Amino acid sequence: MNNTDSDLTSRISIVSDEISDDFSEAASFANTLSLRNFELRKFTEGRIPDIEATTLRKLLDGKEHFNFTLISPGYFKHFVSDRKKTNHQTNRIQLCIDLAKRLEAKFISVFTFKRNSRDSKIPEDIYEPLLRLKDLCENNSLILLLENSPNCWADTVENLLSVAYKTGIDVNWDPGNSLASGHQNHQLYLGPLLQITKNIHLKNWGPDIGYCSILSGAYDLASEINYFLYNKYPGYFCIEHHQWNNRKESTLENLNELKSIICKFRNQAWTK
Repeated sequence: MNNTDSDLTSRISIVSDEISDDFSEAASFANTLSLRNFELRKFTEGRIPDIEATTLRKLLDGKEHFNFTLISPGYFKHFVSDRKKTNHQTNRIQLCIDLAKRLEAKFISVFTFKRNSRDSKIPEDIYEPLLRLKDLCENNSLILLLENSPNCWADTVENLLSVAYKTGIDVNWDPGNSLASGHQNHQLYLGPLLQITKNIHLKNWGPDIGYCSILSGAYDLASEINYFLYNKYPGYFCIEHHQWNNRKESTLENLNELKSIICKFRNQAWTK
């Protein structure tokens, strides 16, 4: 994908269950907004890859109208000391790989194991399981990504970069999760992030309100989006608002905010 004027809004995506756990309902609403790119995570019956045949059929049929960018099974959110669970999820990654290939999704996103404290040093034993998943994905022409999360070792931008550099795994960057983890300013890290970011989850965060829309949090997320646009970031801008009580309204709110940022960026580029 090129960062031309015509394709910027075409690179907006959304996690389907941020609209509805029912994929048919999510797809129908997305159609009204001309959204064509879906990240897949959770459905009425559970999280990928544990989906029913009826949901799989809806997804396969949906390939005619939608592009599936990434699947997220939520793996490696447990303590790394739980080797039984690590082995179980490592064995089941093949189901995710098979599903991604059937849906023509390029990326599989995982986490970096649960933290046992906020300030502890990242333990060395998280790397080998991550590298195993990386190899399994690459052997199937897929790309593994690391997502940062407040409860995992890669929580802030600094720790995400640290784990990514150690493993050579690219990232599914979530600025809202970094903010929720206590990091207040990403500006010094945007250059390194740009080199390894393949997908961006968009939500903001504020100390008094938690997760919120792109333009309503404590952080200037618009300037960060502009940085990625200006520097020709080729991936998707994925709406992941986490507003579970008003999913559709929040989807529309965040989509309009993201489009306004892109429109302003495009207009400024034209006047230069």
